[in-house]
Amino acid sequence: MRLSSNAKELLEKSRESATQAVSTYNDPRSSFRTGNFTVLMIIAWTSLLHAYFEKEKIKYYYKEGRYYVRIDGDKKAWELSKCVKEVFEGNDPIRKNLELFIKLRNKIEHRNLPALDSELMGESQALVINFEEWLREHFGEKYALLDTLFIPLQLTNTNKGKLKVSQKERSVLKTIKDYRRVLDKEVDHSQKYSFKAFLVPKIGNHRTSSDVAIEFVKYDPEKPEEMEKYEKAIVAIKEKQLPVSNIDKFLPSAVLEELEAREYSVTMNWHTSMWKKNKVRPSTRAKKKDKCKTEYCVYDKAHGDYLYTEKWINLLINKELDK
Repeated sequence: MRLSSNAKELLEKSRESATQAVSTYNDPRSSFRTGNFTVLMIIAWTSLLHAYFEKEKIKYYYKEGRYYVRIDGDKKAWELSKCVKEVFEGNDPIRKNLELFIKLRNKIEHRNLPALDSELMGESQALVINFEEWLREHFGEKYALLDTLFIPLQLTNTNKGKLKVSQKERSVLKTIKDYRRVLDKEVDHSQKYSFKAFLVPKIGNHRTSSDVAIEFVKYDPEKPEEMEKYEKAIVAIKEKQLPVSNIDKFLPSAVLEELEAREYSVTMNWHTSMWKKNKVRPSTRAKKKDKCKTEYCVYDKAHGDYLYTEKWINLLINKELDK
């Protein structure tokens, strides 16, 4: 494949930006992880799509009538949001993943927001993997990056509960959650929108020269027997974990914290009036304490208290707070 000098220059800029993005994200000393990563990956994807347009001889500059729009003498090229619309279908998970980071760029470009690092792990990983796969598909293996990148090991469990969230972070977190909330189920569950994986230990230690310590195994529906082996291994590991009941439920105080994270400031008295108004649970003095609307609330007999669901939080927002 012969590329023009412009295409080669754009491709090199794209690959270098992506490499720097991954390097920044993986640096344990980085205090501006998500911001730097997002800005650099926006540059990487923009340059990659511009290189693609050069290769396909597609004009990617703005025009007014017959003339190109110019900024300081240079033709104004399409920004990433315009490029994405030209290349990907409306509900393509790759497009939805990119549009999330485009939406976030201006919000996080100049802010240190550590709470976003764990919140965007899946989408960040998908952003890089999609870039690599698209690069290989349209420019060939010689331009691939994966042979030069390494996967870092997370040495501690992420504990978002101990991380103090600033007001600015709450605003951005709300933007992310609002964006996810309107995604089609197929997009939300797609690995191209948000990459999720189990790290399954390899059995044995008989190393050969071709072994690598960590491998990503891509799901292949054409190899059902092989995929079933991995699924059984994952199930075996999960079955050894102690079950935790009601892990997806919220105490009243946690409901208030979640609402505050979405920029709704309410009191405990207000919350009490809401469950009474909507009749989601019996009164505190009721003999039959488990008579709840279970889609919104459940009674935890072991601890003698009531827990609320994500659906209850959404009901409060949609019915009471967003009037």
